Amino acid sequence: MNKLLRAAEFSHLILEKLIEPGQIFIDATAGNGHDTLFLAERVGINGKVYAFDIQRQAIEKTKKLLEERHCLEWVSLIQDSHENLRDYIKEPINGIIFNLGYLPGGDKSITTSAASTIQSIQQSIDILASGGVVAIVVYPGHSGGDREAFEVEAYLTKLPSPPWYVLSWKRVNGTDKAPYLFLAQKQL
Repeated sequence: MNKLLRAAEFSHLILEKLIEPGQIFIDATAGNGHDTLFLAERVGINGKVYAFDIQRQAIEKTKKLLEERHCLEWVSLIQDSHENLRDYIKEPINGIIFNLGYLPGGDKSITTSAASTIQSIQQSIDILASGGVVAIVVYPGHSGGDREAFEVEAYLTKLPSPPWYVLSWKRVNGTDKAPYLFLAQKQL
């Protein structure tokens, strides 16, 4: 399938244009480490990435991937819920990515939830620098995913414009269970 047709990969295409070396980003859901690696390779050794996941298995997979690609040095792996990100991060950030749902290849009963995700979004936008971006891939096809997607959209819709510019990118034909993307940028 074309990269433009997969929400997670489309988020990378957009972020590729926005991330600069030396910036600070958060991967709110480390999972198998693909988003963390993407961010780490772009911010480089002078940047910083914080990666969160509640599952030890996810943190270990992410660590292994980063070690293989020689990016671990500027990444902090945190085994905790993204809803606690302000306990770890006090500095302004340039962006955050969420890839919600469950750990691919892991226990599908362990999923992100609307309450913790909204709390994490609120905390991240409080420390988001001007021009910063929030990318959220939602997965309405898993148990509870439709509710989480609905609540994320409801929250983002209420962000004031200006300074917020919020977009959604989703498939409009076929299944309504396909993943889709929200992007929010805090304008200068």
